[in-house]
Amino acid sequence: MSERRMQPAAQGYPAMPSRDKGFADAPNPSLEISEHEGSDSESSDGQAEKSRCCPSKQKLIFPVGVALLLGVVLALIVWLITQQQGGSKCRGFEKCPEYPLPYAFGTWPKTYNYTGRFPDGFVWGVGTASYQVEGAYREGGRGVSIWDTFTGANTIDMPGGNCSYCCKSTPCTPNEHMVDKGATGNVATNSYHMFRTDIALMKSMGLKHYRFSIAWPRIFPTGSATGEPNAEGVRWYNTFLDELLAAGIQPYVTLYHWDLPQALLSPPELSGWWARDKDGKPVGQILPNWKHYVDTCFRSFGDKVKVWVTFNEPWTSTKLASGSGKAPSIAPFMNASLDPYIAAHNMLNAHAAAVEIYRGKYQKSQGGIIGITNNQDWREPKTDSLEDIAAAERAILFQLGWFSEPIFGAYGDYPPEMRAVFGDNLPKFTDAEKKLLKGSADFFGLNHYSTGWYAATEEPGWDMTYGVSSEDGFIRAQSTWLYGAGWGLRKLLNWVKRRYNPVIYVTENGWSIGAKTAEQAANDTSRVMYYANYTTEVLSAIRQDGVDVRGYFAWSLLDNFEWEMGYPIRFGTAYVDYNPGLDSDAPLPNTHVPTAGFQLRRRKDSSCYLEQVWRENMMMPPNGVASCVQPGIFQGRYRDVTQPGCQRLVDVYVPPTSGKISGTRPGPGRTSCDNVTDITYGPASVTISGSTVVCRGCRSGSSQGFWSAGSLGIEWDDGALWQKVI
Repeated sequence: MSERRMQPAAQGYPAMPSRDKGFADAPNPSLEISEHEGSDSESSDGQAEKSRCCPSKQKLIFPVGVALLLGVVLALIVWLITQQQGGSKCRGFEKCPEYPLPYAFGTWPKTYNYTGRFPDGFVWGVGTASYQVEGAYREGGRGVSIWDTFTGANTIDMPGGNCSYCCKSTPCTPNEHMVDKGATGNVATNSYHMFRTDIALMKSMGLKHYRFSIAWPRIFPTGSATGEPNAEGVRWYNTFLDELLAAGIQPYVTLYHWDLPQALLSPPELSGWWARDKDGKPVGQILPNWKHYVDTCFRSFGDKVKVWVTFNEPWTSTKLASGSGKAPSIAPFMNASLDPYIAAHNMLNAHAAAVEIYRGKYQKSQGGIIGITNNQDWREPKTDSLEDIAAAERAILFQLGWFSEPIFGAYGDYPPEMRAVFGDNLPKFTDAEKKLLKGSADFFGLNHYSTGWYAATEEPGWDMTYGVSSEDGFIRAQSTWLYGAGWGLRKLLNWVKRRYNPVIYVTENGWSIGAKTAEQAANDTSRVMYYANYTTEVLSAIRQDGVDVRGYFAWSLLDNFEWEMGYPIRFGTAYVDYNPGLDSDAPLPNTHVPTAGFQLRRRKDSSCYLEQVWRENMMMPPNGVASCVQPGIFQGRYRDVTQPGCQRLVDVYVPPTSGKISGTRPGPGRTSCDNVTDITYGPASVTISGSTVVCRGCRSGSSQGFWSAGSLGIEWDDGALWQKVI
């Protein structure tokens, strides 16, 4: 065989190609093998040369190979950890998010510009919820809700009151998470009986849009999946809707504002929204009941209701309701890292099912729209570091995005950033569910109240955001969680636009202030400032940022039952004197809770400020707006618009907290006065509180009237309008 050139062992192996040189330009490390290819045997000299060469090569190959292998393994481990955590700085994100605009770090406004006009047709309204205001919890065929059980109301012998954890003997015991023990929704603001008073109040405010919810247990007392609804419940809501429309007020109706029929939650047999199969996966046990309920509502009320909301704040009624303060908060659904995500999954599928029913059977003929309302407080990065920016973004994505992404996102699924952090702990939608969810809303309902700083942490926390909030420097309301910053709402609206670009309605926004008396409550200057700052930032989002906001609803029309916090917390733009006393159906202590019968309503300054804003559809300076009218405004002569020709005289005494009414009313069989057959009206004594006049002898019961700047008269709760004779 010909002579072979062997590279001496001392010189090692040919060099590998550098990163700057291609393999074609590098020495071929396999060239040696090519020279021996096809040889049948080796000479003794060749074997001797091989015996000298190979041991040296093996000594070098082994340590280098092991080192390379270990390096690859370590690199792979680091890569896997990085992928799982989304990077050390921006956990969950493929790319670190940018600092949220429109305000750059450190440029937050300290003052606001209260000028500018809202778009034509902008919707202004206020809102309430059934359990917070209706009362009449044992009347009209209503069944037990999970909030009746949570508060410790006497539910014995009520429809649905025999669940596995329901009260078995009185006095019933409230849930451990109920802060204001003794408070219930048994009576609340008594709006089931005083709804005409509430409508008169709305008319005096010039209100044209009112958001409220239907109580599922009032339509189906035990949440039945078949059969006819409770006729009394359907009749009451139809009457209420008719009178709203007659007053020129458009209803915005929420189908579920947390008052689940108790009969659908009786573990272990019935798990409500928290139902799962033997493998722990969400299962729609409640879906047939829900579909029957919403179908019935669409059929029964859809000719009157043109705007539907499927769920109000599903985050609150799943995350907080799984052991963090809201009903039901019961075992075995108290695992914050598991149970809320089961309930949320079932609730999102229920939302999609409701929309499918409405769009398929009713929307075309009834001409309405349907959406969902989610809630989010703004989370501002505490610093402009990548870590804090990412943490703040996670906080919003893992709450608002959790319930919005499947509906308004591109894929009908949870945010990918959320899946990156939660992994397999987050339930999976089927392809059919994704298809049904995607696009299942005609508008984006947004509840917003508070703003806080958000900073990154190494611990995941109860919400897996790897962050923590703080509120240094913000003004706090009566509620311990509520801190005001109008610019936070503008930033949140921009966030929604960037992520989804939908039509938006701000469906709740409000400020709590404690008060012991009507006089104290009426002077709610900080609430006036809150509404001024927040509404002007809504206008800036519309005009300067191009956000498609179509409406704004203040929370709330009335002071009301503030869930586990009871009645001391007051969000109303109108004060309510709950006529406190004994409620034998409430848990102990029950001697200073709302009672049935007459309850005073009195407008606060914030109500009058909002009225001027929505009557003019433009911003008003909060410090330049007069407060609500003083009692002396009632002094004078009136004509009764509803009884033509009839005259009324209101005399206001000094001090202006009382007076009398006199005048004329139609004679027998007549609906108007003719100065011949007229009958004397009164005199009847009245009491006056701000812009509210109460006549206790005008009819069989007490009657409330409210001064109306729009009609320059008194809107009475029997539908009468007395216009002042100037």
